Amino acid sequence: MRLFLLALLFSTWAIAEDKPKEEKPSSTVQTGHFVRNDTGNEARSMYLLKDLEAFEKVFGTVPPLNNNGGRKTNPVKEDVFEKNVVVAVVTRAMAITTYTEVSTKVDGEKLVVTYKCETGKAGSASFASPLILSVPKGEWKTVSFVQNGKEVGTAK
Repeated sequence: MRLFLLALLFSTWAIAEDKPKEEKPSSTVQTGHFVRNDTGNEARSMYLLKDLEAFEKVFGTVPPLNNNGGRKTNPVKEDVFEKNVVVAVVTRAMAITTYTEVSTKVDGEKLVVTYKCETGKAGSASFASPLILSVPKGEWKTVSFVQNGKEVGTAK
């Protein structure tokens, strides 16, 4: 009986080892960018950008304020692409959209970016609010964006 229990224990352990582990790669929120005016007018756009040239076709960099302004940014620079890719979602609305609770995980060949967002009170101007993340390069081929618990699109 003991031998049977030992065999059962080790076989269960071996099966557990075969299951793929859910990977949660680190991600860094990149700030200090705006969406270029010539990128389209879709309500929501998603991007998977693999080099600085592709990034600069969609986003510009906000000039830093003077020393007294205090704007602290973390802009995408060329060295970011040495070990990372950049994924982004842009929400266009009549108010600024803010993003919170941002996380990433790998699900097979897909990177899943989950976040909560809220759009402020509508005014008379339109805004393009980006969420830009740098994520370590991986084996995944697509990015899925999950906003407020609902998948809203993918990027390749």
